[in-house]
Amino acid sequence: MKNHAKLVHFLKNKLTNPDFISTYRMNPNDFTRTRNFTFKSLCLFIISSLQSSIQRELDRFFQGYNNQLLPEKFVGQSAFSQARLKIKPEAFAQLCNDSVEHFYSNYNIKKWRGFRLIAIDGSEVILPKSKETIAKFGEYTTNLMNKSIVLARVSKAYDVLNKINLDAKLVNRKVGEHELANQHLKLCTIGDMVLLDRGYPSFDLFAKILVSGSHFCARLAVSNWNVAKNLVDSGQKEIFAEIKPGKELKRKYRKEGVVVKPIKCRFICIELPSGEKEVLITSLLDTINYPHSLFKELYHLRWDIEESYKKDKHRLQLENFSGKTITAIYQDFYATILLGNLTSIFSTSLEDDIDERTQKANYKYQLNFTTAFAKVKGTIALLFTRINIREILDKMLQMFLSNILPVRPGRSFERNMQKRKRYHKAYLPL
Repeated sequence: MKNHAKLVHFLKNKLTNPDFISTYRMNPNDFTRTRNFTFKSLCLFIISSLQSSIQRELDRFFQGYNNQLLPEKFVGQSAFSQARLKIKPEAFAQLCNDSVEHFYSNYNIKKWRGFRLIAIDGSEVILPKSKETIAKFGEYTTNLMNKSIVLARVSKAYDVLNKINLDAKLVNRKVGEHELANQHLKLCTIGDMVLLDRGYPSFDLFAKILVSGSHFCARLAVSNWNVAKNLVDSGQKEIFAEIKPGKELKRKYRKEGVVVKPIKCRFICIELPSGEKEVLITSLLDTINYPHSLFKELYHLRWDIEESYKKDKHRLQLENFSGKTITAIYQDFYATILLGNLTSIFSTSLEDDIDERTQKANYKYQLNFTTAFAKVKGTIALLFTRINIREILDKMLQMFLSNILPVRPGRSFERNMQKRKRYHKAYLPL
């Protein structure tokens, strides 16, 4: 609880810090006069996650912010649309970075055998269609009645054990996943383990991971790696082999004056319940401390980044943007990431309470993240404007605990390969 209160105070001070305001307002004259929207109130409203009609959200927000008995119209939708253009989206990205740094400095961090597990993966999101978004992100035709949509690429570095987005990018689809992964690696350091799916493995990426002091574990596309094919055919559990840069990469290194050596790797064959065999590649060469039996579970932990994208899109409604401008889209994007991180952070202290409450149950239980996210969203205005922060946090966490779900181990579902509809329904949630 103490750490949660410290985090709220930390972010509250950021939002009223003159240097922070000066850095992230669009123009020097913005927020210099007394208006309905201050820099702080405007940021908090955007962070509180717009998922309903804007006017309804405005009324709800200012009910808490101004301590009103009932929601009243305090600010209109048009005023909000104009005011939000005064804040740079980078303000929300910086709040994300600051809250993540605060988390790792002040909380007990879950690790796997001493490693922080960071999964890197990408996805695509649908953006509102406008001349501005088409110009920046491009227009694509779907198979659904030849309907054209605007698509962007999202890439994340995600701490799978602590459920924290360390870094998130929203870019044009033409920007490759490898390029974005290289950007994420700037956050990696000694004691990190990078988990990658089969589209990522390359000599260049592995070399950069090792230079950062981190380790890696990745799934290979067996058909693209001779050593992986040979391992599967041999029936062995694992082998060691060196990987080297290809000709094109060698030329690039020579041009840059970079001297590289082959990387000794460990190739591990694991069998799925279906009988299918997969091959993992890792830089963990110590077979005593990291035996073969650990890696099936280790790589399975990477799946949580896939679940995080599902959660972002369907639970947190990442694609339900509140505006069509580039500024509004990036504000909403980073605000959603920030609110998701805050929900995960506030949830960290409750595992022991859940275990104690459900010790006689047949299954292990976990928080209902969707409900917890909604509670954080609805409490933002109170948390950042009231003095009794700990009391509010305590009540919010008790509401978290009243909404828990059983974790049923061993469940798997056949992947639905049917193309999803690339557009939103015409209604808004309440």
